Amino acid sequence: MTTVYEIESFENIIEIGTTFGKNWFRGHSKVIEELTPGIFRSHYTNEFYLGLNPSPEFRIAEDFKRKAPSITKDLPDYDNHIEWLFLMQHHGVPTRLLDWSENILVATFFAINNDYDSDAEIWSFLPWKLNENHGFYGLPTQNNKTLLFLSQEIFHNNPEKLAIENNITEIPKIPMALLPPLKHPRITVQQSCFTIHPKPEIGFSIPEVMNDEKYLVRYIIPKRLKKEFELKLIYLGITYRTVFPDLDGLARTLKQNETFIGWGQPDPLKLKKYE
Repeated sequence: MTTVYEIESFENIIEIGTTFGKNWFRGHSKVIEELTPGIFRSHYTNEFYLGLNPSPEFRIAEDFKRKAPSITKDLPDYDNHIEWLFLMQHHGVPTRLLDWSENILVATFFAINNDYDSDAEIWSFLPWKLNENHGFYGLPTQNNKTLLFLSQEIFHNNPEKLAIENNITEIPKIPMALLPPLKHPRITVQQSCFTIHPKPEIGFSIPEVMNDEKYLVRYIIPKRLKKEFELKLIYLGITYRTVFPDLDGLARTLKQNETFIGWGQPDPLKLKKYE
């Protein structure tokens, strides 16, 4: 079971980020206690939905690939499945990717900027340790056999045959951590990284395979601290404008600043004087 700690101050956030400098971080505005990509959440996996749409992952991805050329020509090659997944995730399509950040302040931003009446959570894990389950310590290149399988599986109706085609002896069941190409400003400024997940099976989720708190920890941010943390992030330059570098991000930051407007200058901090 994943170890859970309670955040007591913003200084705890800084301490976690500077202690675990190689970890990746993910923030949830509510405590959901799991790490499940959008396409595998209950909305798309409940019995009623699957009765109407038995293959939602394939249908949504195929629809996106079919219709996207009518909007823009700046698209991946048709068979570059992992690039299509990054593009879909970037635009909010539910996929088998899960967003993380190398910057704990960005993860904190996503944890505290919504649902002020709910506690939030931040997950922290060492990506290289997860990938040891795939036989290597590090991050994969885009021609990694397991990564190719996981990105192609969406469009393939015979996983066993696909595994043979990719020279894989066993169908992957455990998620893999990977870095994206920096093709979109939002991915760059959010210091985005991802895990790609196979179809869920009991016993093979990230919390189930990483059961040592040295490599995976969950932190709870009490709801009473959310507004305080939001203001501190603004002062540190973590705002909608910097996390979403577009006009919508700018507009939301201007509205946010009006909420926290104030006057006066605080006294200097009582630090040791330099002589």
